[in-house]
Amino acid sequence: MADTASREVTLAIGGESYVLVPSFGAVCGIEERIGTNLFQLGQRLESAQISAVELIDFAHACIAEAGYEVTRERLAELIVEAGTATVLAPLTEYCRIYIFGAQRESDVVAAETGDPNAPDSHPDSVQPNVRSEVRVNARGTRRERRDFAK
Repeated sequence: MADTASREVTLAIGGESYVLVPSFGAVCGIEERIGTNLFQLGQRLESAQISAVELIDFAHACIAEAGYEVTRERLAELIVEAGTATVLAPLTEYCRIYIFGAQRESDVVAAETGDPNAPDSHPDSVQPNVRSEVRVNARGTRRERRDFAK
């Protein structure tokens, strides 16, 4: 599950939840660990053309860079037990957030397809029963929060 507004991706596997936050430092560490750049890896993840070794290495690098401790061997067992699809989506979203930033999915689709009329892609689009709040902290980090009316 991803919270693109806060740039967080949660990888839930084996009864544990790992909160992964793509940052420049984390991505540099991950690229160093796996020996390839995140953009190319993200493309292969999105098309499910990634080897089991690459998938496990990438998942382990993300978890380790986030400060969690789990052995590569244990993580491999968890991925096999849960199925690779369980980790493909969150890891793909991790790459997407790093590459495109904290954008709405429709904005990313509009950017990828060149279609400015993609649903919800225009900044003036109105969503009923949704309240958005954008804050910028002292470090210049932008945080967006949305509340959906029930």
